[in-house]
Amino acid sequence: MKLKTNPNAENFDLWLGQAAPRYTSYPPAPFFTAQIGEKDYALSLNGLSEKDHVSLYVHIPFCRSLCLYCGCNTQVTQRVDRVQEYLDSLKREIAKVATLTGKRRINFLHFGGGTPNLLGAQDMRDLFACLGEHFDLSSAREIAMELDPRVAGADQAKILADCGVTRVSLGAQDFNPEVQAIVHRHQPFERVAELCAQMRDAGITRINIDLMYGLPKQTPETIAATAHQVCTLSPDRVALFSYAHVPQIKKHQLALEEHGLPDLHERLALDSAAREVLTANRYRAIGIDHFAQEGDTLTQALNEGRLHRSFQGYTDDDSTTLIGLGCSSISQTKDGYFQSEHDERAYQDLIALGKLPTRRGFLLSSEDRLRRAIIEQLMGTTTCDVATICQRHAFPIENLAADFERLKPYEDAGLIGLDGTTLRLTTHYRMALRVISKAFDPYSLNAPQPLSSRTS
Repeated sequence: MKLKTNPNAENFDLWLGQAAPRYTSYPPAPFFTAQIGEKDYALSLNGLSEKDHVSLYVHIPFCRSLCLYCGCNTQVTQRVDRVQEYLDSLKREIAKVATLTGKRRINFLHFGGGTPNLLGAQDMRDLFACLGEHFDLSSAREIAMELDPRVAGADQAKILADCGVTRVSLGAQDFNPEVQAIVHRHQPFERVAELCAQMRDAGITRINIDLMYGLPKQTPETIAATAHQVCTLSPDRVALFSYAHVPQIKKHQLALEEHGLPDLHERLALDSAAREVLTANRYRAIGIDHFAQEGDTLTQALNEGRLHRSFQGYTDDDSTTLIGLGCSSISQTKDGYFQSEHDERAYQDLIALGKLPTRRGFLLSSEDRLRRAIIEQLMGTTTCDVATICQRHAFPIENLAADFERLKPYEDAGLIGLDGTTLRLTTHYRMALRVISKAFDPYSLNAPQPLSSRTS
């Protein structure tokens, strides 16, 4: 399968391989500061109004084995007692937060990790019971959980359904056996197909499947074959993530280098090959790396202008407050962002002292909110009416003159179109949005050194 490229090679020079955030928040997480801590977070939670919709994110930082591509905050453990100790702390945090918020009605509940489904049946039920005691889950629009297919089955599907889970995200990444062997994640297509059937039989019909490109030994042909296999399972959503190679942060990723990582243009070919299969099978491209069936709520949100971007990716969750629970989790309120202690043991120590485990954060200015709105709309819909957003935020558009000036090279190269102050992406390489959005991000532009992965 050949890569479809724009004949003007200079287009690639403007964005391909450039460091830029993925903009799951604005400002991006590297700009959070330790000057914002527990007192700020407590004040923000206390300030929630009855009109503020609230969602929850719960982080489980454990896996049974290490996948070499992983960039998540997770630890490998086989120790049941270690997981139990963490769950005890997590339950105490849930109770502590609820004393500040009251028993709020929850809009969305998402479990991430790590591997949330490594919890045993009773631990899973106990955790849901604790959440249900302190928050009202009765009318949640969605309860979602990220799953490792290797540690899930029919029994667990029933337990999750009994607990109220309505959506699962299955980490597939790639079905090619050679790629799986290199990244240390052996899970045949048949296992994932069986799990999809088991989830549906249990009543969990909303299924996402995650894929990844940029791994050793992937070719356009092999990743297209994986995408074809995924389509036969008819998931509601597919995420096509770009592998972020950051061995300076995640040292285990160094082991992948001996197998040869694809270069930037080879990564583009991989993205294009998988993307072509998904769109040919009637999956609607959403943002930079998501795809959804036409009837899915994510597609509906895109059509209706309700699409949002958060730390969990693209979402139709319109909550004004996202409360993160567990180590390294990030909360978002109308005031800003608050991140919990990253280290599992240090997190537990803070909980034992009766403290909120907040270690850093960022309080938003009115201009931050404006820039966040611009970047979120651009990253979600590939277009942005900047003037309308400025009007909504009572912000003089003249103050963005330098930002529009930074967009000119992209316009001249044919990557974007500008109709007055309305911006739209004109290249089919959606990852370019990360670099284009950076034109509205003075924090990243003025950073002394790149703090983000390279765009590809």
